[in-house]
Amino acid sequence: MASESGDDQQLKLYSYWRSTCSFRVRIALNLKGLKYEYKAVNLVKGEQFSPEFTKLNPIGYVPVLVDGDFVCC
Repeated sequence: MASESGDDQQLKLYSYWRSTCSFRVRIALNLKGLKYEYKAVNLVKGEQFSPEFTKLNPIGYVPVLVDGDFVCC
């Protein structure tokens, strides 16, 4: 997605498909027409405790929205 600033940076949404909080973020992104990369986090398998995910959110909650260097949990 090309943002207004002209770069090709894309949003990344770390989410679990059954999470109602994640579902609300997906709805908002889609209503705004924002393109994003969906990164599935399987909570049943404990993927929220992986080193990659805990760097983004040490608490291990979803959703996590990443926009460049900015991480919103």
